[in-house]
Amino acid sequence: MEATKETPAFLELREVSKTYMPTKTQRIQAVERVSFRVGRGEFVTLIGPSGCGKSTTLRMIAGFLKPTSGDILLDGVSITSLGPDQRNIPMVFQNYALFPHLNVFENIAYGLKARNLSADAIAHDVAMMCQMLNLVGIETRFPDELSDGQQQRVSLARALVLKPKILLFDEPLSNLDARLRIQTRAEIKRMQQILKITVLYVTHDQMEALSIPDRVLVMHKGRVVQQGRPREIYNDPKTPFVADFIGNANFYDAYVVSVQADFVQVSLHDREFNIPLSHCDHLPTKDEIVLLSIHPITITLGDAVAQLAENQSRATVEQCLFNGQSFEYTTTFGDTTIRVLHPNLQGSALEYAVGESVVLTFHPQTFHIYSIKG
Repeated sequence: MEATKETPAFLELREVSKTYMPTKTQRIQAVERVSFRVGRGEFVTLIGPSGCGKSTTLRMIAGFLKPTSGDILLDGVSITSLGPDQRNIPMVFQNYALFPHLNVFENIAYGLKARNLSADAIAHDVAMMCQMLNLVGIETRFPDELSDGQQQRVSLARALVLKPKILLFDEPLSNLDARLRIQTRAEIKRMQQILKITVLYVTHDQMEALSIPDRVLVMHKGRVVQQGRPREIYNDPKTPFVADFIGNANFYDAYVVSVQADFVQVSLHDREFNIPLSHCDHLPTKDEIVLLSIHPITITLGDAVAQLAENQSRATVEQCLFNGQSFEYTTTFGDTTIRVLHPNLQGSALEYAVGESVVLTFHPQTFHIYSIKG
């Protein structure tokens, strides 16, 4: 359940910052005044480009790094001063971090032995994890005898067997191939739902970030710039950075023709579009130049016609890339280019050649407007 102001947070970060001082004069602000709340049993993803502070944030929650300022609370109690061994918040890493001299059973049992559990209790818990994660039959193998997928499942089992309050993932699927990534992220989601564990998951992969969590936190330059459910983040980006990073949007300077009660009329390449006022990050004024965002997947591409309908424009295909699920077209629109994602429908013969004339149909209710000054 998502933590709100009305419901208690299981994990809470309050104005957490991390500053590095490599030299007396050099100052690196890795994380800046980050605050968010996570509900018990919630699956939250932190996403952002390399260097945005997401992994640093995760390491401060785990206790591997100490915040420069701010507070981290678990169940309402500050854990900021506690070491990682006192938190019971394990982390699954990108490189698996398995002990090469220990076999599968011994790797999974490592944390249980450190807690001085009996041999019978250890054997029972490890067997349960092996059963749940399809590791039965390979318990005596060593890490160098395992596939990447098996190593990642062993790493996950080693963390889950400790029955943690929160489980952290730092780019856990980066070393896996595309097919195995899909399988493993589904496995992680299934385990989280079965065990009702609270999860914080760091990734830079947009598909991964949107497909498995209950909520997404987008980070940029050490700050959380937007948070919400995956569909909210994808369909309603609040900043140009989010629109670009999550949706790879097209951006244009557009001219405000008029401002009405519930929409803004803008002009782009001699076409006028009515955009919902709710999709503006500020109240535009007449004659203002604004930044217009158009998601490539919201544009319909079709055959050239003699008479254009409303919200249609002519374009010419400059490039066509095929990725299996869709065609990615680059077309000339007015005096600039626009990218269009066209789904590859089975049995459809729709594929346009370079140089071919086409018609673009826009859906202005999906456009977003941002301030140029912002």
